[in-house]
Amino acid sequence: MVMRYDRAPLKATRTDEGYLVDTPVLTRTGVFEYRDGGGNIRREFRPPEEVFNADSMASLRGKPITDGHPGKVTAKNVRQHMVGTALSGGRQDGENMVGDIHIFDTGPVDAGNKELSLGYELELDETPGVSPQGERYDAVQRNIRYNHLAVVKRGRAGNARLNLDAADAVTKTEEEDDMSMVKIRLDSGLSYDAAPEVANELERLRAEVKTATTKADTEAARADTEKARADNAEAGIAKAREDAQGAALARVKLEAAATQHKVDFKADTADRALREGIIKAIRGDSFDLTGKSDGYVEAAFDLAVSDAQARQDALAAQRREMGGSQKPGTAGKERADGAEPPVSARSARQAYLSNLTKGGE
Repeated sequence: MVMRYDRAPLKATRTDEGYLVDTPVLTRTGVFEYRDGGGNIRREFRPPEEVFNADSMASLRGKPITDGHPGKVTAKNVRQHMVGTALSGGRQDGENMVGDIHIFDTGPVDAGNKELSLGYELELDETPGVSPQGERYDAVQRNIRYNHLAVVKRGRAGNARLNLDAADAVTKTEEEDDMSMVKIRLDSGLSYDAAPEVANELERLRAEVKTATTKADTEAARADTEKARADNAEAGIAKAREDAQGAALARVKLEAAATQHKVDFKADTADRALREGIIKAIRGDSFDLTGKSDGYVEAAFDLAVSDAQARQDALAAQRREMGGSQKPGTAGKERADGAEPPVSARSARQAYLSNLTKGGE
């Protein structure tokens, strides 16, 4: 829904209390001109079937009369803007719509606001065409629902004005006749009449906001991208450092195993070549690794080293049990490796056999 304001003059009478009572023309059918923030003219058609629609005219009953257009009038702001009320719904009078009104606060009328302008919501049919009177239009106003009636200096409908007696009437100045109101539409969907300088300032501010928003969005996107890059780079460095440390440790262990099994190597000897040399040193040259995958070689290496270590552990245990590691003259003394002296040859043999069994599992 959008908001529109149209204007119409009063043949008003004053009550004993000083109130103004009138049945003026409030609006009419036809093509109305509006201006956007850029000063471009937009022509909108109000066909009779919309202006004189029963529901549309009934929506005027009881609506407030305001001093100028304050925007959309609601229960929250009506007290500060209301100067009167529409006593009836609208009625058709030829090509015009009339209605009964009552103005309590005549100050705005006495100050020169003697024309009328309706504030209403509508749906725009963006279909251009030509009216029965031959006037071209850009869109059609439909489903009109009235929100308020304003007293203004100059109305859009042209014939919508208070029907004042000659003594009350005021001749409009040339400045008022030349005054052109501009239609501005807010983001809420409501449209308002405003002076051209107000509309231009609004458009300037909108352009500044749009530019600032675009710049802020661009900077935010750039900051997010740079942060993501920094986070990824930091994670990559940490991973590379971790991988390098792991690879270095694995190489040290591999070289230690090669040294233990008397396998010759150089600093640039490949890891696979070292593993193959260690496997053959443990298993013998007959152990064929030709055409085997790196995974196979790594598994064969781990198994060979494990078997070799198990045999070494079994032999070391046997020597401890049999006292073979003691030097002459050390019997009965504490051993260098902290082990207890052997109990008997039988128990040493049992320990040896037990270790052999474990090594073969």
